[in-house]
Amino acid sequence: MGHMLWCALLLSLVGSLEAQVASVEVSPAGGTLIAGKTLQLSVRAKDASGTVVNGGTVLWFSGPFEIAAVDPKGLVRAFRQGALRVMARVGGKTGVADITVLAKPPVTVTLDAETQALVPGGLMTITATPLTEDREPLRNQSLVFRSNAASIATVNAGGIVTGHAAGDAVITADVGAAHGELHVRVVKNPVARLEVSGPGDGRSGDVLHFIAKGFDAHGHAVSNAPVRWVINSGGASVYPDGGFVAERSGSYVVNAIVGNVTNGTTVVVKPRVHDRTFEAVGSVTFSDLQAAEGWAVGDVYYVSTVSDRLYAFDISNPTNPIKADSLMFDARLINDISTTPDGKIGVISREGASSRKNGIAFLDLSSPLHPKVISEYTATVSSGVHSAFIDGHYVYITDDGARAMKVIDFADPKNPREVGRWQVDNAHAYTDPATGATSGRYLHDIQVKDGLAYLAYFKDGAIILDVGNGIKGGSPENPKFVSRYTYSTTDFYPPDMLAGTHTVFRYKKYLVIGDEVFPQFFDVYTSRDRIKTLGRLHILDVSDIEHPKKVAEYSVPNMGSHNVWVEDDVLYVGNFEAGIRAVDVSGELRGDLYAQGREIGSIWAASPKGYRPNVPMTWGAQPHKGYLYATDMNSGVWVGKLTPKRLVP
Repeated sequence: MGHMLWCALLLSLVGSLEAQVASVEVSPAGGTLIAGKTLQLSVRAKDASGTVVNGGTVLWFSGPFEIAAVDPKGLVRAFRQGALRVMARVGGKTGVADITVLAKPPVTVTLDAETQALVPGGLMTITATPLTEDREPLRNQSLVFRSNAASIATVNAGGIVTGHAAGDAVITADVGAAHGELHVRVVKNPVARLEVSGPGDGRSGDVLHFIAKGFDAHGHAVSNAPVRWVINSGGASVYPDGGFVAERSGSYVVNAIVGNVTNGTTVVVKPRVHDRTFEAVGSVTFSDLQAAEGWAVGDVYYVSTVSDRLYAFDISNPTNPIKADSLMFDARLINDISTTPDGKIGVISREGASSRKNGIAFLDLSSPLHPKVISEYTATVSSGVHSAFIDGHYVYITDDGARAMKVIDFADPKNPREVGRWQVDNAHAYTDPATGATSGRYLHDIQVKDGLAYLAYFKDGAIILDVGNGIKGGSPENPKFVSRYTYSTTDFYPPDMLAGTHTVFRYKKYLVIGDEVFPQFFDVYTSRDRIKTLGRLHILDVSDIEHPKKVAEYSVPNMGSHNVWVEDDVLYVGNFEAGIRAVDVSGELRGDLYAQGREIGSIWAASPKGYRPNVPMTWGAQPHKGYLYATDMNSGVWVGKLTPKRLVP
């Protein structure tokens, strides 16, 4: 969250400037605008008789903020595709313009295939993805596919290639001026017979691997046969490498095909049954303010707030957290709290300070339940810091002003200093020469592990940097780009919602990246109304760190998602309106984890006495010493535990 939360509140604070204003008109009141372009809006204030009047100062607002920005003169700069609302406030009245922002045109097309070899009579599916200059993928484009050698291979309008005769062909895909091509080789079918083997049974969500062995007419084994895999019904998926995963229990037939040669086998999938349950074992209700981030270390649970204070809870008895102390700051949101592994030094991030000096503060935790401020760092991040991650004697922070990552060395915690920075460069980022504020990009979250920094860069996706791993020669002082995974949020959510890559968490060979999705305008600070959210987690395989690829996802239907943590093959999710979720992520991951039944259990983190009664808004969850600690914006602190299921006599 962070600075994106202010729009509706700021509107409510703007008082009536001129009593005679009865209505406000914005012109044009609608239309379309291509991302990367600008549009000048004008405004007219009218009195009750319809006469144009001078209503005083015009205040402009727009949302979602990552789609476009409007300056104090009404100039709209469009960044990304989506549905934009621009509002002009004059004399206590508001006029509205609703603008559809169209995606930038694609500049290239990437083509991927299951395999680049097939046989006469064989089929191959091509995935063609048009990309903008910002590497944003575009869907629902009218692609035109062609083959340069129809006698060897043809391609239909959907990108399905059919082999006809041995030889080489080039398959092209075009949309507008964007072009892509893929070389395909058709080989004589060496396979006369197939043998297919695999596990006879498994559970939903388990990735089962099937093997196809090809033999020629003389009975000799054929290596690297271009096998295509299919299954007989829905409820499961089979992948080009023979990997199979089912969402539903039942019997399935798995077939391997090479041209006109085929064979198959069966598999019985049982429902996934968990031998543990996930339940609440303690809580502390917040009624007067909202909880934000939580951090457990030793016998202390630190909780930041959507306010001006940090709490320290004694969790020596995990089921009964006791508030021991609080520490006040000049802030409207203490967004993040974390500590060094030994729990001796803490860092909090601040936004909304009355002094306009936000940044971060370092805490002395030598007396863990009674934190004290050691120092502050605001020099280059006074606009605000949303998230911070400690690694060694460095803290990696998000700069709300430059929308960049800053690296702060706190080897001497009384004298922290900036030693490095990195920012994504895209074609539309704009820095206001008057204020120095940057729009068009937004860094939301950071995690550093094994010398690699993982950045959640909202509309620019997930970015991986070398900050000491060695793969690209990077260091904390000189971060180096490694790779990036980008997607268009309009493929998943309504175009008028604020949506982007929000959180990152590395576990084993996977990188979990999560979306944060809110309405165009909302007020988290003063409103007690429910805030509707959406969101999902994308599971990336980063075993090839330079080429991340999505392999799975998790989402609770029609519910939001926020911060995550993975430990001992369990994914814990602060799932906003869906409460706290515990998900089995053991073994290999592919497909829809929610549909597969991998969820172990959930805690409905709501209280009738909460800040927003009877509805969860869970921020994040952290496992610690066998328990799960979570913060919920609407209700406070929760403690959960995974326990063996009890047998019913």
